[in-house]
Amino acid sequence: MNQSLNIFRHIVVAEISKLKGTFASWLTLIYPLGSVMLVSIFWISMRNNKDINSETLVNNLGNISSFFLPFFIVLIISFACNTDHKNIMLKHILALPVPRHLYYFGKLTGIMFFIGTAFILTFVFAYCSVFLCGFISTKLGFGVSFNHGMLFKIILRAYVSCVAIYSLQFWMGMRLRNLTLPVAIGSSLIVLPIAVLIIMGITGLLRDSRHFVNIITYNPYSNSFSSGFSMTKAGDIPFFSTPIYFFILISVISLIAGAWEFNRRNI
Repeated sequence: MNQSLNIFRHIVVAEISKLKGTFASWLTLIYPLGSVMLVSIFWISMRNNKDINSETLVNNLGNISSFFLPFFIVLIISFACNTDHKNIMLKHILALPVPRHLYYFGKLTGIMFFIGTAFILTFVFAYCSVFLCGFISTKLGFGVSFNHGMLFKIILRAYVSCVAIYSLQFWMGMRLRNLTLPVAIGSSLIVLPIAVLIIMGITGLLRDSRHFVNIITYNPYSNSFSSGFSMTKAGDIPFFSTPIYFFILISVISLIAGAWEFNRRNI
């Protein structure tokens, strides 16, 4: 048991070290910084609006961050998996006396370190932005009514709602030996429901807006930003809901199936 944990720890540390200074590190910085910058520009442009308040700012940040999060996850996981394929490192690693399932779970854990870092940086940049915007207008600053708990809940819920993407995209990235195909499939799964529903709405096939929201909500790749399309405040969305439980089940099944398939695969 101790030996397995030690091997797992070494795999995680090696994966983190391998991805440091690569495009994965830049993605970890660009996603939270870009999301906060977009909202900050909107905040500043709306500073003279009488209805602007801290709750609006928090919901805007939640909606923007939630929309770009699936794209960030698809890109960083696909890139991290491709680093092993493009330099034939995977064959060398699996030639070593390392249990394949430990390598599979350890590599995913190493990637999740960068995703977790992006989660933390989102708050760091958000608070820096609110602090600086407070100098421009007091309505844009923290004030006495800034809801720190709601900000944490909204961002955390977005990451939890993407639970199925982590394991599905990782399995796809480890199975497909190039970068383009996993990114294309993942991005299509994010955008396709929106595109199809827009076309159905234009052609008159979709008359009830609830069906529009339901299809996005029950898609594991687009659930994180479903509140933006339902016109519901991100803070009013329940943290755990039926789709989230379903996505957790999908994540566990795909993670186990992916490890089983990787263990039997002929590299």
